[in-house]
Amino acid sequence: MTFGPFTYSNLVTESTRGQERLFLQYIGPRNDFDIIIVGSGIGGGILADDLGERLGRDKRILVLEAGSFVYPTHVYNICRFPNASVARHFGCDTFWQAGTPADQYFIGEKPQLAFGGRSIFWSGLIPSIQPWELEFFPPGVQHDLANGLLAEAGALMNESRSMGATARAIRDALRASPLAADFVIEETPRALHQPYLAPDGTPVEQFFSEPTGVFNTAELLINQVGLTPGVSHGDGNGLQLLLNHYVEDVQNHGNHYELVARNALNGQARTFQSGIVVLAGGSIESPKLLRRSSLFPWLPQSVKDLVGRGLTDHPTTNETATLVTHIGGVAIPKTAHAKIVFYSRGLKDPANPGQTKYPFNVEMNINHEYWHLRDNDPNDPNRTDPDAFSTQDPHGPSRLDIKFSFANPLDDENEVRPAPPFEYVPEIRMRNLKWMDQLRDSRFPALAGWQKDFQGIFDVLNGVTGQIFSQFRNGSAAVQLPDHDRYGTNGKGFGWGTVHHSAGTLRMPYRPRHDAPFESRSVVDEHLRVVGTDRLYVCDMSVMPLSSAANPVRTLAALALRLSRRLG
Repeated sequence: MTFGPFTYSNLVTESTRGQERLFLQYIGPRNDFDIIIVGSGIGGGILADDLGERLGRDKRILVLEAGSFVYPTHVYNICRFPNASVARHFGCDTFWQAGTPADQYFIGEKPQLAFGGRSIFWSGLIPSIQPWELEFFPPGVQHDLANGLLAEAGALMNESRSMGATARAIRDALRASPLAADFVIEETPRALHQPYLAPDGTPVEQFFSEPTGVFNTAELLINQVGLTPGVSHGDGNGLQLLLNHYVEDVQNHGNHYELVARNALNGQARTFQSGIVVLAGGSIESPKLLRRSSLFPWLPQSVKDLVGRGLTDHPTTNETATLVTHIGGVAIPKTAHAKIVFYSRGLKDPANPGQTKYPFNVEMNINHEYWHLRDNDPNDPNRTDPDAFSTQDPHGPSRLDIKFSFANPLDDENEVRPAPPFEYVPEIRMRNLKWMDQLRDSRFPALAGWQKDFQGIFDVLNGVTGQIFSQFRNGSAAVQLPDHDRYGTNGKGFGWGTVHHSAGTLRMPYRPRHDAPFESRSVVDEHLRVVGTDRLYVCDMSVMPLSSAANPVRTLAALALRLSRRLG
């Protein structure tokens, strides 16, 4: 099948005027580079930016991106349409794999193939993986992430410190509660908008009094190459960008690799060569590219057996909500908002020493309708958000909602399978319609040693819900809103799996269970080099040995910085 604009419904292929006016694209005659990165999302984008910053004077670095320049901002904040409507506009619809009603495969929202990847559709949250989850990572990776790289990743994304005085007061009150024995309670950090910063990272001036939640690698790379319209014919060193080029093959030629990339606009193929290649297309695209590449047959059999397998994400519950007016002596007005995360400390259950007591985080929102930048005007009479309490009763109680987010080990039954011959779109097998059974029977035991039935699982969730809600009611019983009383015994309340945080299809060394040693087999080593190759690396969510309970963006950013230092 010939590659064309309709091969992927979620691929935008166009040459926009905004792209032409903002930055240089490489169309120079030279095809030789020192480092080529395939993909420009969080992993590939941060890696390319760091390499360009440190090595650009001496090395030729190229980013090849299949997608187009869409918008120079966080797409979910460009209008007042719901996120799902914006996603559908860009072809990011829900994916159903064919099968019988009892054996179907589901992924909510296809990955975004665009310059900046998933980062331009990202909410801007940058919470952190916890020590008990890092134990699933190889020791060297654990050490480096915990000893500076996670902090450096937060600084790179301009991590916000606070969302205001009310949010800080709510956090402090919760820290003084018994919940602090089991959870590290923090305001959830958000990224700050990059263009409002000086070159040294300090604010140019105070545009906003709170974080906007905007950070994407498209802007990061545009800033790196410079705001210079046109195309680059230069044959010197530095970082170069080439969009609308879909990489079809990676060939090993001994002292260098050759990449065959097809122009998604006109169908023409072009070959590039490089001493080092980094795959950063994401958990769906990178394993597919590696499997279809000319070098795949020469990889060790132990590597080939794992390519594409292990696909997982972190299961979350739906929201459960209540209405509140204060916590202790702190008033919570409708004009305030907060997002608090309860990070599990990963403590063992005293009644069951072999089990982790809480293998999940809790996300808590106060007046979450203000969370996105586009919804930050509570006085707008045209707001259509059904949860916008302020338009109904600006002086009434505030809405508090929580949801639970579990970490999740790899699942070898899930797989990104080979695309049919001469075609591009792979078959994705990810079991989700009956996944509560899988969580109970295999994933929770592997993650935390849990041997709980459904009633036991929901007893834990309801118990924590009651503890949190009661902090806002002077210790009295929690009162859930009728349509948010979600946690029963029938599995209702857990959301579907998505590709937002899919992981594990090109895994690094990993623990299959919380109490097991590391497996000797992996696709990449702890330095993200593909086993059996010399200079082929992977830097995206596919390398993760675990899908963490927290949004994994900070972890991936830290791994990108770690790989950058490895490469030079």
